[in-house]
Amino acid sequence: MKKERTERERLQDILDAIQLIWDHSVADDDEYHRDEVKRWFFLKQIEIMGEAAWKVGEETRRIYPEIPWKKIAGIRHRLVHDYWEVDWDLLLQILKTELSPLCRDITGVIQDADSC
Repeated sequence: MKKERTERERLQDILDAIQLIWDHSVADDDEYHRDEVKRWFFLKQIEIMGEAAWKVGEETRRIYPEIPWKKIAGIRHRLVHDYWEVDWDLLLQILKTELSPLCRDITGVIQDADSC
């Protein structure tokens, strides 16, 4: 029987996925569109973030409504179930605009939890 991850571990999974994306970033949009392996790698990290966000408890979602928990999980759902229809330009926009604020917000959730 596999061990269930704690909420803290799931939040850290989100941060780890963001860091992996940043560690393997592309120089520009052209490289992103040329490098199929990296695009699929980025997609997998977004899926991980979505799964982790989906499993975050209702209380945390209530306390931190500024984090788009359902949107993050919904993106994961769409990528997994409609894998043949990935909108690579939309994924690129997510990578460019959503990761920094999400990283900041998730870091704040973890810091709040660790201070209790």
